[in-house]
Amino acid sequence: MTQPQPHVVVVPYPGSGNINPALQLVQVLRHHGVFVTFVVTEHNLRRAQQAADTEGAVSGREGFRIETIPDGLVDADRDQQDYDLGLSKATTHRCAAPLRELVARLRGDGGGGETPDVPPVTCVLPTALMSFALEVARELGVPSMVLWTSSAAALMGHMRLRELRERGYLPLKDDSCLTNGYLETTIIDWIPDMPPISLGDISSFVRTTDPDDFGLWFNDTKANNCTKAGALIINTFDALEPDVLAALRAEYPRIYTVGPLGALLPRRHHDDEAATGGSLDLSLWKHDTECLAWLDAQAPGSVVYANFGSLTVVTAALLAEFAWGLAATGRPFLWVIREDLVAGGPAASSLLPAFAAETAARGRVAAWCPQEEIGGTCVWRLKERWFIQMKGIIRPKLIPCTNNY
Repeated sequence: MTQPQPHVVVVPYPGSGNINPALQLVQVLRHHGVFVTFVVTEHNLRRAQQAADTEGAVSGREGFRIETIPDGLVDADRDQQDYDLGLSKATTHRCAAPLRELVARLRGDGGGGETPDVPPVTCVLPTALMSFALEVARELGVPSMVLWTSSAAALMGHMRLRELRERGYLPLKDDSCLTNGYLETTIIDWIPDMPPISLGDISSFVRTTDPDDFGLWFNDTKANNCTKAGALIINTFDALEPDVLAALRAEYPRIYTVGPLGALLPRRHHDDEAATGGSLDLSLWKHDTECLAWLDAQAPGSVVYANFGSLTVVTAALLAEFAWGLAATGRPFLWVIREDLVAGGPAASSLLPAFAAETAARGRVAAWCPQEEIGGTCVWRLKERWFIQMKGIIRPKLIPCTNNY
């Protein structure tokens, strides 16, 4: 008897940092003959279609389809400084029901139902921040996997946020802990198979004095919910983090490493792109490709790259403060400033003329950019060890950055 084609429903958190690695994983799955339904929010699909002819580019590809669900926000919520926090709350509390309806429809009755020419759903695969999808899969009797888009060390650290609370490290006693060196001098040396690290290195979400802080709860819960999936996929590789992966596998044996996806895919699947329809792109903004020529003209290892990501919203005052910080480096810089980065108005108009005049000869501002083509390496420092997430390998012009994760 011929086995039906596997059909995976991929559900990424609606930010570029989750969408992009999920799409990279989709390319791997398609290479192995898996049918994929990629679930995006209605808002993000509209944005992607505005940035490029996305619908025409990807909707007709063999073995791949896009479906949408609402993200639970109204447009007024998207211009707020806490937009990313509001999005996390909305997806957590309002997206399960529409996803349940979608998966039920895709399953049909006997493998067709309302969606002809689509094989029966055999797996639901969210990124970790959409772990409510695991409960949807359980309710519908569908196997599940989950994608952790970052390093194994980051997962282990986030899994221990709950224990940090139980041991009295969190929340912080008062605001002075943010500036008096407490985060740097408080050493955590009891996390399995991880070197001693400072409290501030575990996660940015430890920086709170609020016992009910949603960000802390959200990241603790989502990391630990990974264990509810039938298997866990991590965007890393065994030789990079052998000890941490061994500790995780001792508790959760079904862990698979597939990374670094961004660096490996161009090499492994270049010859397959024609057969599968090319690489997939759901960029939420139009790429400024002219910045690549500017970057190529700079000296190797000389450029500071700054990008607030796809969700952060800041005040005009904070943008100006950051601008003068870039100016103070004295180095060439490539700064991505989304049009909706500043609450209440266009971001570019918030930059001071004096800043633009001082940095015109060595700075480049782009509305968005093809990040993988820019290249560079993000490095997380964990005391004696360095955990590296390669963003790309094409233009090594950037200064390796250190982020106390």
